[in-house]
Amino acid sequence: MHFNSSQKRQNAWRKKIPFLLFVLCVLCIRKADGVIIDRIAAIVNDAVITQSELDKAQALGLKISGLPSRSTVLQERIDHHLVLQQLKSQPPVLITQEEIQSAYDAFVVRHGNEELLEGFLQTIGMNRDDLLQEIRNQLSVRKFIRDRFRPFVNITIEDAEDYYENVYKPAAEILNKTAPPFAEVFAEIQNQMVESRVQDQLEEWLQKIRKEATVNIKE
Repeated sequence: MHFNSSQKRQNAWRKKIPFLLFVLCVLCIRKADGVIIDRIAAIVNDAVITQSELDKAQALGLKISGLPSRSTVLQERIDHHLVLQQLKSQPPVLITQEEIQSAYDAFVVRHGNEELLEGFLQTIGMNRDDLLQEIRNQLSVRKFIRDRFRPFVNITIEDAEDYYENVYKPAAEILNKTAPPFAEVFAEIQNQMVESRVQDQLEEWLQKIRKEATVNIKE
């Protein structure tokens, strides 16, 4: 028996019905007074982004993934989930316990001490394990970005010299400063240019996977 494209789409949606019903049952639980505990903000392929996830991400302010800033937290979390989904089809990204601990320690310092951090996490509905998982996810994304894009960026001396003459020196002059000799700042300029090109390639790739994804934003 042959199915036309419409029948195939209908069958595909039927397969998703149990998942969607499960999501609705879990996320639309109501208290006795009728207040919704949580709501769906968006569905990114098979990943559900809840309003509570957005609220936690906003309050947490953890931005170590290397993903670009967006106009809203929702758009940033869409990028986050899209990249995590891409990681599932890639060789495992190795994140050491030392890397996770280092990022965690920096977050502790930011909040004063572990006791204050624990209290802060409780106020936003998180605990230490939740934070460690978010740190691991963001570090995995950052390492994936580095390994995927950075090896293919090549900055020549001519590129760096052009940047020095047309960007670096004029910027110094605006600040009434004298730019150091090119040789002294070559490594700095090279790193800046590499990072800029990596971000350009990353943005292009993110737009591509967004077009290929099914992103349903709830109003």
